[in-house]
Amino acid sequence: MEERETKKYGKWMIPLAVIGIIVFCIFFFRVKKVSVEGNTYYSQQEMAEMFQSNFMEKNLLSFWLLDKFSLTPQFDFVREYEVSYPSPNEVHIKLFEKTIVAGIAYSNQYIYFDKDGTVMQSANEPVGKIPLFETKSMTTFTLYKKIKMEDASQLSQIINLANLFQHYNITWDRVQFGENSEAYLYSGDIQVDLGKKDNYDEQISALASILSQMQKEGRKGTIDMSNYEVKGTVIFKQTPTPAPSATPSAVPTAAPAATPGRTPG
Repeated sequence: MEERETKKYGKWMIPLAVIGIIVFCIFFFRVKKVSVEGNTYYSQQEMAEMFQSNFMEKNLLSFWLLDKFSLTPQFDFVREYEVSYPSPNEVHIKLFEKTIVAGIAYSNQYIYFDKDGTVMQSANEPVGKIPLFETKSMTTFTLYKKIKMEDASQLSQIINLANLFQHYNITWDRVQFGENSEAYLYSGDIQVDLGKKDNYDEQISALASILSQMQKEGRKGTIDMSNYEVKGTVIFKQTPTPAPSATPSAVPTAAPAATPGRTPG
């Protein structure tokens, strides 16, 4: 009788132990804090909530498993992120967000995009000092989706130029497009005629050092690179400096000359 009860009790030992371990893990490893760094599009609290959307993400052990199998949340505005665990109840996430490279100004709307042309932000007013492409081609967009333009070739020009400007550290203010989609770059007091091309790599590579030098020298004028070829000639037209107008009142009056041999008394 006693042996039967021992066997019966022993049969429940393993399930009870497993349940006990599970309960212990659920409560002991419960996530109490989610810290996030590298976030600019959403606040700390908003990002923490995005990483705690279900019960699996609210436990450190299950969160760790989800992360190992790449089952944690994915966001359109994030390139990648790293997860660390400072304590049994804390998850730390370091975000690497997609970077805005430029914006498109169209019909009083400002659309800001990353290197792939994905819309990261939109506004009714210009944002900060982010340089702009000014276009008349009909443009539509959805947040975190690729921009759509009626003139698809002009969109390719925009993405190509934006990435090249970033790669070669070109300082620029805006790019305007002519009637035939020829591009005009404005950087301070210098205008650069880039023409229309599928790829501007050769031009922008050469422009990087030329533009930087001219800006250091305080030059004003137009650089014509519309027909530029590798190691070719770059035409620069200096903006004429207006001659200062003579102001009669500003001209000093000459003192009378002293008479030779006579000392003024």
